[in-house]
Amino acid sequence: MSTVQKLIVVVGATGYQGSSVVKQFLTLENWRVRAVTRQPSSPAARALASTGAEVVKADLSDPSSLSTAFDGAHSIFVNTDFWGHYLKMQTGTEHKDVNNEELSLDVEAQNGKNAAIAAASVPTLERYVYSALGPMKKVSNGKYYRSHHWNSKARVVEYIETELPDLAKKASFIYLGAYSNNPLITPQLDPVTGTYKFVFPFKKELKMPVVLHEESTGKFVQALIENEDPGTKLLAYNLYPTLAEITELWSRVSGKSADIIEITPEIMHEQSGVPWEVLEAALYLPEYGYMAGVDGYIEPPQLKVPVQVRSFEDYLKEQKW
Repeated sequence: MSTVQKLIVVVGATGYQGSSVVKQFLTLENWRVRAVTRQPSSPAARALASTGAEVVKADLSDPSSLSTAFDGAHSIFVNTDFWGHYLKMQTGTEHKDVNNEELSLDVEAQNGKNAAIAAASVPTLERYVYSALGPMKKVSNGKYYRSHHWNSKARVVEYIETELPDLAKKASFIYLGAYSNNPLITPQLDPVTGTYKFVFPFKKELKMPVVLHEESTGKFVQALIENEDPGTKLLAYNLYPTLAEITELWSRVSGKSADIIEITPEIMHEQSGVPWEVLEAALYLPEYGYMAGVDGYIEPPQLKVPVQVRSFEDYLKEQKW
């Protein structure tokens, strides 16, 4: 007897998060997967198609295309993209007279709203999962306003909860920890001395959730869709260590020593050119914490059905240092 399959639609299917969701749900016989991308002929999209996903073209800036892509969906996962527009604007010549970060925030927020509005009209929809970040600017009363990729996603969450009450009853939100390949938690090799160093714009005692984003995202999204109640807000991570513990773990796994160098975000910005779009979090997190302003969130140990994910230590063992 054949299994009746439900349909999950994944927006941003060729990105880190989306592709993880696609790959995870393709392993489940009771689901079929529709992967949404702006470029269905891209190598990444073709690779998803070759594994069994239905690949369709749609654009978050085109609501009519989303209505078609979402047709018949039982679940929808959405990750909006701030960085694509931001980096395009950094290298392009258009809109040089406007604030790039603010414009990229507005674009991402509008794209997130477009997806939510389209999803709200899908009669078959049971679950909607949006990949979010906390309301940094709101929590700090405007003190920390330069991390626009946090604030744009928080704006989408607020819109769903306040303007789309019917969708909100079906929605859950996943807050991913720092990506495992984040340069701020990755050691640097000094070519002169041949030694490794972790350069932190934080104190080493700061706790930082770390997620193996390419493989764990899909598993956590499955848990939200299949096992958790709507309205769940999940901080998703593989490990929640201090920065000192990350350094110690890396040294133990690699067999190499590493120095910890703590500098201020201001010095890192001046010396390395890391933008405040990234570094604002280094000021915000020690003062407020990763999930400030997100009420009632849960962590992986609180999931109704435990999610089996690979350890961060095993991930480090596979890297070539």
